[in-house]
Amino acid sequence: MSSPALVADGIRASYGPLQVLFDTSVRVEQGEMVALLGPNGVGKSTLLKVIGGLLTPDAGTVSIFGQDVTSAPSRKRVEAGLCQVVGQSSFSSLTVTENLLMHGFANSSRKWTKEATEAALAVFPRLHARRNQLASTLSGGERQMLALAKTIVGDPKVLVVDEFSLGLAPVVVGGLMDLVRRLNERGSSILLVEQSVNVALSLVHRAYVMEKGEIIAEEDAAVLAADPARVQALMLGGHMEDAG
Repeated sequence: MSSPALVADGIRASYGPLQVLFDTSVRVEQGEMVALLGPNGVGKSTLLKVIGGLLTPDAGTVSIFGQDVTSAPSRKRVEAGLCQVVGQSSFSSLTVTENLLMHGFANSSRKWTKEATEAALAVFPRLHARRNQLASTLSGGERQMLALAKTIVGDPKVLVVDEFSLGLAPVVVGGLMDLVRRLNERGSSILLVEQSVNVALSLVHRAYVMEKGEIIAEEDAAVLAADPARVQALMLGGHMEDAG
């Protein structure tokens, strides 16, 4: 039986004396798209830091395809296939093309990196038209496209996307959702951290709901989407038994 693509199991994490995560567990099977839902301040970003190796947990484990990476540096997690897209991060002083080429330096094949860069630009005509512009001159939607385009160059096995719809026009979000679906079809297992419930549930197979550092629900996305009252109760901090 194949190992899950990503498992964070029993994670406890703190910032100094302040505990933020309380035995938090999420699991993404190979080829699966999973959402982590919840309002700001419930611990989603802290969990991503633990998964990415930017914060050492007080307890619990993180594994990628069965490999325990709890104590491994971020570089080792990238080598294991993990890629995280957080916000609209890019090198503002580099062009669009240079940003994509930089993201491919982890791959030993320069020929593959160049081909993957062209493939990424082909997915986004707007980026292709701006390929020689500095990243600092792009709009918010274009910077988000660039952040996701870099994942194509990175060819991730496990992709973690944090709040990719935040502040973007619906038409831009729709295009980004199509790209995430395509990445999943190409074999990437995906964990989507998102405030917009409608965006997330229309995209993923399964969803976790987080409140005050704990997972309070794990649901099939289609079932949850069909029950708006339950969604509302969960997002307001109500446990499953309160949503009926």
